[in-house]
Amino acid sequence: MAFIHVSGPAKTIGFQKVASTAIAVGSVLGWITASGRVAQSKAESTRVAGVAIKAIVSTDGDFASATVIPVLLASSDDIFLADVIGTLVQANVGQAYDLNRVAAGTAQSVNLASQTTKVATIVGFVSSSQAYVILN
Repeated sequence: MAFIHVSGPAKTIGFQKVASTAIAVGSVLGWITASGRVAQSKAESTRVAGVAIKAIVSTDGDFASATVIPVLLASSDDIFLADVIGTLVQANVGQAYDLNRVAAGTAQSVNLASQTTKVATIVGFVSSSQAYVILN
């Protein structure tokens, strides 16, 4: 499932994307240091740019170009609904976790088994498989 914005200021800005790379709507985007462009964050990513609000697929006319895409900036006031990998319990609230590893073009989830980069902090319990999170 994608990261779905549920509250906060929801400011949107355009960033250049990495060329020839699929991006899922609602996926967490990170900065690619070598190019200064955004792509889907990986499990080891530490610099979050925001959340994609447009899907990029291989059939897009500009897929092979580093065009600008709209990104919802993730401030500390923005709360997202996200799926979790593992079983969420109330004790997870307040803890920070990593994203799971997915193929480009597939939105990530929060990985409750990994606390290395800690890019998503659980701020609310929804169910055993979903949480409210802020992106760090």
